[in-house]
Amino acid sequence: MFDQTLVIIPTYNEALNVHSMIERLFHLYPEISVLIIDDNSPDHTARVVDDLRPQYPHLHLLKRAGKLGLGTAYLEGFNWALKRDFQYIAQMDCDFSHDPHNIADLIRAVTSEGHDLAIGSRYSDKEIRTKDWSWHRLVLSFSASFFLQKLSGMKVKDMQGGFKAFKRSTLEKINLDNVISRGYVFQFEINYKVHALKLSIVEVPIIFYQRMLGVSKMNSGIVLEALKVFVQLRWKKFKGTLN
Repeated sequence: MFDQTLVIIPTYNEALNVHSMIERLFHLYPEISVLIIDDNSPDHTARVVDDLRPQYPHLHLLKRAGKLGLGTAYLEGFNWALKRDFQYIAQMDCDFSHDPHNIADLIRAVTSEGHDLAIGSRYSDKEIRTKDWSWHRLVLSFSASFFLQKLSGMKVKDMQGGFKAFKRSTLEKINLDNVISRGYVFQFEINYKVHALKLSIVEVPIIFYQRMLGVSKMNSGIVLEALKVFVQLRWKKFKGTLN
C-alpha cells in the first residue's frame, strides 16, 4: 500500500528539519513517495531538498513564488496527487511534531479499516497527548477545537490537526476549487466538507511533540479566523454550495 501513498509536506524555513524528515520517511517506508511544497523559504529549504533528490527517486519538490498559505500549499499538493496514480494521500508537518511512525497507523485506517479520512488526534479518547507544549499553546489549540466541534456538531475532537490520510476517492469528491481557507483553518474546512459528504472520519491517537528545531508559526489569530470561516461554511451549506 505504501507504493500507492504520497506524503505531502509544506515547508517554510524548515532547512533545519527537512533533511532529517526525508531520511526518516524513506528509512521507514522505502516505497513511499514524498512531495515537499516550499514557499520560497529564505533559509533555502528547497535547496536542501533538491540536493537529496538524486538519492531518493520518489522525492518530489514544488517550488512556489512566496509564502502563499498552508491551505493553498495542500491544495496544490492534492491536485498534484490526483493527476497521478496515488490511491492514498497523507499530509504532515516537517518539524517532527508529527511522528513519521504514525503514518502506518493513518494509512491502515483508510485501507484495511476502510475509513475515508483518518486524523492523527491529540485529543481523542478523553486524553490530551501533547509533549513539551506551553500552557498558552495548549489552551489556544484545545479551545479552538472544542468550539469548532460544538458549533459544527461533528464528533471529531481534534478539528485543527494537520496529520491526516485520505483515500483518493475522498479528495475526488471535494471541489478543491471551492475551498476558501488559506491558513491553518484549512484543516477544519476539509474535515467539515468530508463530514458534510457523510463520509467516514476516524481519529487515530497520536502524541504531538513540540517542534524539534525552528520557530512555531501558531498564533492567536487562528481562533478568530476559524470562527469566521465556520460562519462562511455554514452559509455555503445552507445555500447548497458547500462542496
